[in-house]
Amino acid sequence: MSNTEGENLLPIDIQCTKLVDWLIDRRHCNIKWQTSAEVVKEKISNALQDMPSTPEMKKLLEGSCFHYFKCKKIVDVLRDTEKDSKNIFGLYSSQRMKDWQEIVKLYEKENLYLAELSSRLLRNLTYEIPSIKRQRTKCEQIQEECSKKEQDCIRNANEARRLYKVECKKIGITGDHVKNELLDLVKNLPNEFNDIAEKVKEIESISEFYATFVEFTLESDQFKNSITPLLNFISQNGNATVYQWRTGNVPSKIIHKDAEICKTELEEDQGGEIDWGAIDDVPVPDEIDFGIELDDTGIGEITLETAGEEEPKNEENGFEIVESESKSNWDIEEITIEEVPNGSAMLDEGTAIGDDAMTVLENLKTRTLFVNELIELKGFLSQRAKELAMPADVLSINQFQSAPALLQMRSLKDMQTMESKVTSIYDSLTSTRMTHLCRILGSPRYVDRLIDTLKRQLALVDKHQGIKLEQIKRRSDAVVEQRSLQPKLKALIEETKAWQKLIEDDISKRYKTRPIHLLGTINQL
Repeated sequence: MSNTEGENLLPIDIQCTKLVDWLIDRRHCNIKWQTSAEVVKEKISNALQDMPSTPEMKKLLEGSCFHYFKCKKIVDVLRDTEKDSKNIFGLYSSQRMKDWQEIVKLYEKENLYLAELSSRLLRNLTYEIPSIKRQRTKCEQIQEECSKKEQDCIRNANEARRLYKVECKKIGITGDHVKNELLDLVKNLPNEFNDIAEKVKEIESISEFYATFVEFTLESDQFKNSITPLLNFISQNGNATVYQWRTGNVPSKIIHKDAEICKTELEEDQGGEIDWGAIDDVPVPDEIDFGIELDDTGIGEITLETAGEEEPKNEENGFEIVESESKSNWDIEEITIEEVPNGSAMLDEGTAIGDDAMTVLENLKTRTLFVNELIELKGFLSQRAKELAMPADVLSINQFQSAPALLQMRSLKDMQTMESKVTSIYDSLTSTRMTHLCRILGSPRYVDRLIDTLKRQLALVDKHQGIKLEQIKRRSDAVVEQRSLQPKLKALIEETKAWQKLIEDDISKRYKTRPIHLLGTINQL
């Protein structure tokens, strides 16, 4: 093999990014080819205004990218469509043919077509294909992000439903028909107060133990009557009226001044019932304020008032009285304010009206006093249990040798048992459920506020559901966009590959069919 033949077999490697410069350096193309390309583009634009409507021509005219090789194909098609315009010299008289033949000649002048096609190939590799790939990657990221947010929304909605159920459980309702359930609980509240009063009888001995301890340690009985007086009253008389607590006498008449008014308000509210349907699962307030303020000793007063709300007026706290079975033999006549002739002028001294007609656990002030006494008793028992848990010393043993029998032989377990009984009554009266019911009892409008609070918590579920639907739609749009990009990317890659072959073949002809290899990103498509 001669040296010349060996050279003809050596390939020519050209970097795609330097293809145009390579053509200009070897004088295959003019350095000012872009100016000539603008002229050709303008002529193509004018020639497209008048084209035959054959299927083959329509297929060629698809897309906006016209280059030399496509123009040559258009001329080949026009040879068939414009063959009737040939004259005796074999020339076409059709303006269409003349325009496109001129365009082809301009392309061939100084190899303009080669520079233009190489420039377009570089543009596809540098901008068009990477741009579509970036869009496709972005769509995939959006889908992944939306799927993650959708799962977060589902989890948050389920958590909101769960917290709603927790809050409803604290109140003692199922949460299906909130207003009706709350009002039903209020109707049963007197019976619950009576049950609490029955439990108080079980801790009467504990109160006596506390009073005896104070009397012994202070060596005085002047405080005996002032220690847990209301607790002692309830243990002896049950959930009696405030009038009996205040005067010591059983009222001959009990007039519920505002019982009918409160009942009417509750019934009117019930007319606007809000039915939220069955809830499977929703939020609880981070903190429920029972109004307890503890001092340094851990003992304080409790206020069951609503935050930012005035104490319910006495006349709004009317409620039908339920006497304990132990006092069923009392002859008490119950009437309403409407049954009193000429208003209150005819009331006798033994009539309980307003606050006095309420029971001690129903009335806010006496109920608060009772809770404070329970806190005091709890604090005493807790402190006594701590003292018994410490190692006994001679001084304390000698001190209690002369103590009453009620104070002696009390073990740590006895203190813990007594404290447990007191705590049970305290918890039943200050629970979240009882707190809400007492507030409803004092102000029927509180039902609406409580419903609004629960409704706002349920709104979180709807909010998360709305966000979830938005994410589903966004993900669906991203999927549609990604699918539309796929054929575009495929067509662009195929077009670029075709241009690569055309350019390599054309350059190869100029170098005695030596192999031409375009290097770079084009080989990674």
